[in-house]
Amino acid sequence: MPEIVAVIIRAVVAFFLLLIMTRLMGKTQLSQLNFFDYAVGITIGSTASTLATNTETPVVAGVTSILVWAGLAIAIDRLTLKSLYASKIIEGEPSVIIKNGKLMEKAMARANYDLEELMTQLRNRGVFDLSQVEEAVLETNGQLSVLVKSQYRPVTPEDLNLDTKYEGIPQILVVDGNIARHRLSELKLDEGWLWEQLRNLGVNDLSEVMVAQLDTSGRLYVDKKSDWEGWN
Repeated sequence: MPEIVAVIIRAVVAFFLLLIMTRLMGKTQLSQLNFFDYAVGITIGSTASTLATNTETPVVAGVTSILVWAGLAIAIDRLTLKSLYASKIIEGEPSVIIKNGKLMEKAMARANYDLEELMTQLRNRGVFDLSQVEEAVLETNGQLSVLVKSQYRPVTPEDLNLDTKYEGIPQILVVDGNIARHRLSELKLDEGWLWEQLRNLGVNDLSEVMVAQLDTSGRLYVDKKSDWEGWN
């Protein structure tokens, strides 16, 4: 078999095997990963890359290695879900870094977490003054959860005893000129209704629409592709 054909076949096998394994492992966002998950993912990805490009590596050996690593990762995930003790040992525990505006130096040292990194994460959350922090927790994935003292939080309708209405999540009905028919069906609407709304907004050609979004009050928002042409 020509080497290029072998590489193509191996790359296809590695690609779909990696896709299946990542879906089974269930981590959908990088922010969900702790350091162990990240290291496992890098190792599996590196093994898949070797399987795809190194024709001297037997396919069976490469596939077996990926299956073993992914299988162990899935098994450990299941174990940490069922056992708090195992979760503590394998994933660690969140660490309280700030309590009532005061730094917890010992906790920072145990987590190998320095002041500059702390201040960076606080600034990313719009907090520039340590004294305004009620509590800050360093999560096992390295993210910082911050609770600001009540006197520094934005005023909410509840604070002012104001009534609020359910808003819900707007639904996108058109994307780049294509109608999301399944969403129309879920909302018990049809294309005739959609066209009527679009024409009322001056849209006669679906290809003009970049996004059409319906909010829970029944208002249709339309963004046309030509909206900013005059600014270019």
